[in-house]
Amino acid sequence: MIEGDVETAVRAARSWMYTPGTKPELFESAARNGADAVILDLEESVLPADKAAARNIVIEHVTTAARDDVVTSVRINSASTAAGLADLTALISADVAPDVLVLPKMESAGALGVIENLLFEASSRTMLVPLIETARGVRDLPRILASQHRVVAVLVGAADLAANLGAAGDWESLQSVRSSIVLAAGAVDVVAIDAPFFETGDQLGLAEETNRAARLGFSAKAVIHPKQVSAINTAFAPTEDQLTWANRVMSVYAAGGGELEGETVDDAVAHRARRYLRRSKSVDTLTPTT
Repeated sequence: MIEGDVETAVRAARSWMYTPGTKPELFESAARNGADAVILDLEESVLPADKAAARNIVIEHVTTAARDDVVTSVRINSASTAAGLADLTALISADVAPDVLVLPKMESAGALGVIENLLFEASSRTMLVPLIETARGVRDLPRILASQHRVVAVLVGAADLAANLGAAGDWESLQSVRSSIVLAAGAVDVVAIDAPFFETGDQLGLAEETNRAARLGFSAKAVIHPKQVSAINTAFAPTEDQLTWANRVMSVYAAGGGELEGETVDDAVAHRARRYLRRSKSVDTLTPTT
């Protein structure tokens, strides 16, 4: 759990590791392998018969977790299902506040607003990350984000999106969809998190896709295996030259603006500099375990 500003920690996170809610032995190992954020999953990785047990395990972990340098998030089941309502009820009733709730198959501003209201009534500090997995979710994402106050990031669900669209799951087939999500997120200044790379044995492919995601405007990527963390953290970490430039920009901007190396330092340039500074964590040098 993060001690302090959750939003700042989420904006700085580069790698979001999915961990099945039924395997508590993996919760801490995800952080030890360098992931900036851990997603304790109650949805796809948990069988229907194990939902209640996973819910209890996750609630206990969130209640007792001692780490203060890793974003702790919980992916509940869809709020339109009985399992999702049970997840929300259990978390609120137990007075448990993870840093983030990941909300799968989010398609409606109204549904997200109901969850925001429940958290407000419970005096919870938990932030929200809608998971966009359908064509309707992509289409309505600007409306979903327009009036929400707890949404700090948007996460792409590429596998379900491809299935919903009848598209192949490769980068090229979903690049326009990813661009739409990055655009909608950028319009309201929330973080865009790319989907996992599912070929866990293909490090070259992982590096290529992650670099594409960074160039497109994503700030982070989801992770499904510890050996993916280092490459993702590296790809989204700013270079020394970028950090030097960002610090110089912010000095000029704080002094009222002006020019830096022939470029006018305006709000847009300062915003780009802040993005580099938010992601200025040192790249983890831990060797991932298998």
